[in-house]
Amino acid sequence: MSLSSDRSSLSRLNKEIAALRAKEATEVKKAADAARKSGAALASARRATSTSSVKSYTSTAQREDGHARAAQANQSRYAEQAAAKIKSATDLQNRIAKEEERERKKVQDADDKRRRHDESRRKSDEQRQRRADQASAAAANAMRSRIADLEAQVAAQLEATASATSPFRLTSANGSGEIHDVFVSHAWEDKAGFVDDLVTKMKDAGLKVWYDTDAIEWGGSIRQSIDAGLAGSYFGIAVFSPDFFAKPWPNYELDGLLERAVNGEARLLPIWHRLSKDDILAYAPSLANRAALNTGISSADDIVVELIKLKDRYRAAADDAEPSENVRDEE
Repeated sequence: MSLSSDRSSLSRLNKEIAALRAKEATEVKKAADAARKSGAALASARRATSTSSVKSYTSTAQREDGHARAAQANQSRYAEQAAAKIKSATDLQNRIAKEEERERKKVQDADDKRRRHDESRRKSDEQRQRRADQASAAAANAMRSRIADLEAQVAAQLEATASATSPFRLTSANGSGEIHDVFVSHAWEDKAGFVDDLVTKMKDAGLKVWYDTDAIEWGGSIRQSIDAGLAGSYFGIAVFSPDFFAKPWPNYELDGLLERAVNGEARLLPIWHRLSKDDILAYAPSLANRAALNTGISSADDIVVELIKLKDRYRAAADDAEPSENVRDEE
């Protein structure tokens, strides 16, 4: 039977025992009243002077004795019934107590198991977190090492390029126009997000920059201005981006930069902006193997530093070389 059923049975037994005890008490009172009446009748019979009175009192005493015996018999029966039910209630109570103890132990065991499980899960979570932190730290270290390797590779490639180039000398287009250190080719959409800041930092570093916003006047010829800028700039920075390859003017400028680079008249310096090597391979496979800086790992300040290093290398080469006719060193 279930614990709830046993508790219900115990409650019913306790009510029945209480009812039997009440009946037993009633019978005790009846027996006492009958005994008192019988005693009173016998006393009256002893005091009576007539035979009829003695007989009447004696008859009353005998009747009350009968009532007392009946009440005592009922009392005894109720007491036996109550005792039997008390025994049943006691047995049931013991069984309930054992079942409650089993239930308590079961709950305690469940609580202990849950605590052990929680503790095990906490330790497991801590171990996973430690492993994740270690993996993250290892990945960060690997990324820093990779970035350092890439920067070293770019620097080495730029150094090799500088070593194999002619001295740092510039000529203006057709002998006229302003000479610039660097021509910046880019898509208009990349100005606000990167190029404007890069140009500002280059100017702050003392570099002379050909920049369309400054160089192309209202009403002027865009093509002629670009051609003059290309002809009078030693370095040509091309900010490759998805918008760069989608626009006609950046691609026109790129053609000019590539032609001057092939002729040894300028140096093309690619910058990958919002692009991966796979993107470059998709847009322009011939440009993928050129040493490039990536805005994902190099800031505008980093790029300016690399550009100044190149300029200084070429200037050093120019200092050791004799200037040719119609060529002037950069001031």
